[in-house]
Amino acid sequence: MTEVVPLRGIRFNQEAVQLGSVLAPPYDVISSAQQTELYGRDLRNIVRVDYGQEHAGDVPGSDDRYTRAAGHLQAWLRLGVLIQDSAPAFYISEHHYTMPNGAKQVRRGIYARVRARPWEQSVLRPHERTMRGPKEDRLALMRATHTQTSAVFAVWKDAPAMAELLAEAISRPALAGGRTSGEIGPEKHLLWVVEDPSRLAAFADALAGARLYIADGHHRYETAAAYAAERAAAGDGPDADSQFALVYLGDADDRGLSLLPTHRLLRPAPHTAYSLDDLWMRLEDGWELEAADDLASAVAAAAAVRSQRHAVAVRSHEGSALLSRPLGQAASPREALDVVVLQDEVLAPAGVDADAIREGGLDYTRSVDELDRVVTARQAVLGFALNPATTAQMIAVADAGEVMPQKSTYFYPKVPTGLVLSPL
Repeated sequence: MTEVVPLRGIRFNQEAVQLGSVLAPPYDVISSAQQTELYGRDLRNIVRVDYGQEHAGDVPGSDDRYTRAAGHLQAWLRLGVLIQDSAPAFYISEHHYTMPNGAKQVRRGIYARVRARPWEQSVLRPHERTMRGPKEDRLALMRATHTQTSAVFAVWKDAPAMAELLAEAISRPALAGGRTSGEIGPEKHLLWVVEDPSRLAAFADALAGARLYIADGHHRYETAAAYAAERAAAGDGPDADSQFALVYLGDADDRGLSLLPTHRLLRPAPHTAYSLDDLWMRLEDGWELEAADDLASAVAAAAAVRSQRHAVAVRSHEGSALLSRPLGQAASPREALDVVVLQDEVLAPAGVDADAIREGGLDYTRSVDELDRVVTARQAVLGFALNPATTAQMIAVADAGEVMPQKSTYFYPKVPTGLVLSPL
């Protein structure tokens, strides 16, 4: 059974702040410039807790960004900038955003908790490997603040009753709301609090038979599991707050759930393909190269044939083209991914194998326009614009116990930090 439980969440008091000014993106997508901008946006912006700046005179353990985070959190609770709800609740979120093509979308989700356990004991299924550094940073923050500040983004399958429950919950006026400047355009966030015990039970029952998959936030979940193990060893019981991870759960079939591709740029280097013709000569039979008027046309052509072919739009200083081959029988869900086929069958012959990628042989961008500019400026010899992976592909890889390559999925938009915090 999948156990999803409510929490006594900590959230910003809208009588004290404008919600849009105090939210922030997750720490792992915030640049140094954006961190500075968020600091200046509002003295109470959650970035000061979740991803604080380092100072030249920091003293680890006594005066550093983790101790300052704890100080901000405690002060804001004391001053009423943040409030903790008196009863357990599920928190329903509606996230309005703009797609790269200008289309308007809405994604619904629910903030809740699941037990923070090692993967083999977890109700959440992963699709990525994680790195040590970010986990150490997040664990230091949890130890200092005793709070999970940023939710793990996960999706559910096989919970048909959730649609009606969510629709009923948002039929009433939202408790909180605000607007932010998103990655592509303005975004709107609305929040409802569900506290009625019968409704809480209905939500929990609806998710009891669901399968849960991490979309984004593997580091955050593994950190929560490490913290839970530490606190259990120190004497915390199985139902203590420390034993749970904060999650934002969405429907895997929600039309508002969007994934963006991460495109590849091949840096100039000895022995790498330097033109479309050179690339073409290196590929195995079965690949077809079809000239396109421009990169946008090649991207559209790749999208149009994705159900029948592995396809990627390629840009060089000579022009643009569609590179594709028919879909075949893959050895596993991972091997069927466009990004894996691109790496093994195109990039490796082009001179960038897995070792070269680890050593920085590729640059990455989520913008087709930027890919076009970089190749035009000859800062890259070739650019490869991919189709986005799908949620179904991610789930298939996770169900098979496999992991996707780095930079295979980019769930958009990111779940904001600051709507709901979880005390530990």
